[in-house]
Formats: sequence, C-alpha cells, structure tokens
Amino acid sequence: MANTMTDSRTHGMKTIWMAIMLVFIVELFAYTWCRVQCVRIGYEIATETRTYTQQRTIRKNLAIELARLKAPKRIETLGRQLGLISPATRQIVVME
Repeated sequence: MANTMTDSRTHGMKTIWMAIMLVFIVELFAYTWCRVQCVRIGYEIATETRTYTQQRTIRKNLAIELARLKAPKRIETLGRQLGLISPATRQIVVME
C-alpha cells in the first residue's frame, strides 16, 4: 500500500512539474513572439520614415522646379524666342 501511495505521489509531482514547465514554455514563446513583432514593426516604421523623407525631398524639388518654370522672366524670354511681343495697353482686357 505504501508503494502505491509513493507511486501516486510521484505521478502527481510529475504532473505538477509538467504543468509548470508547459506554462513556462508557453510564456517563453509568447514573449519571443512579442519581441519579434516589436522588431518587425520597428523595421517597418524605419522603412516608412525613409520613404516619407524621400517623398518630401522629391516634393520640395518639384515645387522649386515649378516655381522656376512659372517665373515671369523665363516665360517672357520663351515668348520672345517664339516671336511674341508684349501686348499694347489697349489690347489688354481685364475680366472680372
């Protein structure tokens, strides 16, 4: 009878240790998954920040280019090259 009690107690201790180890392993996997997700999202944020910076630089350069192309002096020069002249005062019609 004592042998049966010892076997059942040993079996109970093994079950408890297995449950404790299972909980520990599940916690370890959960922690590892969270860390991997944090690193992955950090990389995504860095990539998007780089993309945003590049697009902001392109937009700034395009705004500068647009201002250069719309400059009245440049348009006047191109008009003269095409044989155009400035209109006389009586040729200007103001539309409101």
